[in-house]
Amino acid sequence: MDAHTTGAGTRNTALGDFLRSRRARISPERAGLAPEPTARRVPGLRREEIARLAGVSVDYYVRLERGHQVNASGPSSRPSPAPCA
Repeated sequence: MDAHTTGAGTRNTALGDFLRSRRARISPERAGLAPEPTARRVPGLRREEIARLAGVSVDYYVRLERGHQVNASGPSSRPSPAPCA
């Protein structure tokens, strides 16, 4: 597992790398979202869109992507139907 230590403890950078790479591969149209008239600065879905599709808060998704240790409970611990391929 790829991880590094910060003042707050160990962070899982491999998970963040994986989530960012998958998020960049999926277009809003492919995820079933309506196209927006504004231009995107980066390819793929925005963090807010992934969080909405996964049924988690944006803050929780950002913590996952940044590699912070988080503990899922309840419905969010089940596999999500959100596109990750």
